[in-house]
Amino acid sequence: MPSVRFVDIVSATENARMMMVLNRSRRIKGIGRRLIVLIVAFSSVLTFFVTLLQLYIEYRQQRADMDIMLDQVGIFLPPIAGAVWSFDEGQIKLALDAVVHLPHLERATVTTTGGRNSWTSRSSSSTRVAERSYPLTYESRGVAQQIGTMDVAASLDGIYARLLSQGVAILLSNGVKTFLVVGFMLMLFNHLVTHRISELAASVGRLFPEELAEQTATPAGDPGFPEPSDEIDELRLAFDDLQRRLRLAVRDLHDSNKELQSENAERRRIEADLQRLVKELSRANVELERFAYVAAHDLQEPVRTLVSFSQLLDRKYGLRMDAEGVDYLKFIVTGAKHLSALVADLLAYSRSGRTGRDPSEVDCREVVDGVLNDLAPMIEQRRASVTVGPLPRMKVDGAQLHQVLGHLIGNGIKYSRDGVVAEVSLTAVREAAGWRFEVSDNGIGIEPQYHDYVFEVFRRLHTRDAFPGTGIGLAVCKRVVEACGGTIGLRSIPGEGTTFFFTLPDDIGQPRP
Repeated sequence: MPSVRFVDIVSATENARMMMVLNRSRRIKGIGRRLIVLIVAFSSVLTFFVTLLQLYIEYRQQRADMDIMLDQVGIFLPPIAGAVWSFDEGQIKLALDAVVHLPHLERATVTTTGGRNSWTSRSSSSTRVAERSYPLTYESRGVAQQIGTMDVAASLDGIYARLLSQGVAILLSNGVKTFLVVGFMLMLFNHLVTHRISELAASVGRLFPEELAEQTATPAGDPGFPEPSDEIDELRLAFDDLQRRLRLAVRDLHDSNKELQSENAERRRIEADLQRLVKELSRANVELERFAYVAAHDLQEPVRTLVSFSQLLDRKYGLRMDAEGVDYLKFIVTGAKHLSALVADLLAYSRSGRTGRDPSEVDCREVVDGVLNDLAPMIEQRRASVTVGPLPRMKVDGAQLHQVLGHLIGNGIKYSRDGVVAEVSLTAVREAAGWRFEVSDNGIGIEPQYHDYVFEVFRRLHTRDAFPGTGIGLAVCKRVVEACGGTIGLRSIPGEGTTFFFTLPDDIGQPRP
């Protein structure tokens, strides 16, 4: 049998080289490294024993072949026995040389009975040999007698050399195959297992909401979790960390829930107080509106009386007064008329935004025709031009729409430029939530800083001598539009004109020319 120590050395060398190559790859870690070690160790043990088995079978086969060859040496015994009987040393020498030229045979010795004479032929010298003795018999006068022995030595070096080369070849081929298989399994394992486990661990880490990550982070000084030794540990630690974070989050949520419950109780108390205040404010607002309406309504009579009697005084006694008295009387009449207009507009403002009937389907063109009829004296006096585009039928309070369009068209005519014929246009465009009305003029325009200012009550940009009015018309428009759920605004270029636009929600209607 070949030396087991040499096989161990060759196998260990191959495994060491394989592990050195694999360990250089930084991607091999954890389960992959363990898998490689186990595969290499199992493959090494299996290769070692399989190689020993193969070499043993081969050794037995070659020894059997050698035994067959040694059995064939028997054909040389009769002539050698005859040469020994006749004591023919030359013939003995030739026969022994022929024997040692057989394969593997390296020595043949003939010794006579009693050891008195001996002849030897040698072809080589080996340390490991297989020996066999053959008796030399010769028949004389019908009686066979042993006259000596022939000892033959066959060299085992050739067998061992072949077994050694076969063992090295087997180990090298198995080592290469193991290396390739391990590399392929590593690549496959990394792709099918390691990579997916790492992705799963990363996904587990991302399951926790980022907004809660800071509150559940490991506090400073806390050792936390140990470093993972492989991908399974990494996944397990990811789940443990997720469990810890969830536990902390649940605890925080429980604490926050308690705080929210107390805050909700406080909010409910505050909300109850607010509802009570809203009710009180609503009641006070209703009473205030009622007071304004009643006050404005009740003031109309004394104001009318003041205007009427001032005019009577002017007609009856105006000729008896001096110039200063006439001027004083004119101031009284003018102030009384302005006060009457203020009271009337205040009464209109208090009524605006409130209606006693639900919106119904209205033909906006008919509403505009009513407005133009009311403004006919002003249009004729100013020789103004009013253009009306297609208007829709829509659900709206016709009286309130009449009020808004009357103020906007009237302002477009009133605030015209000197020497320029007033031109006013009205259009309506369908939008997603309703209709957008635009009233454009070519008047004096409004400076940008006053675009919000003009919608406040009693806000005027000009004196009554330049443009008469009380400064309440646009405030009425804003209140009516917002009460209907719409919006109002303007865009203007000073010296070129102004466009007022407002939207009214509606779910029916198409433009009517």
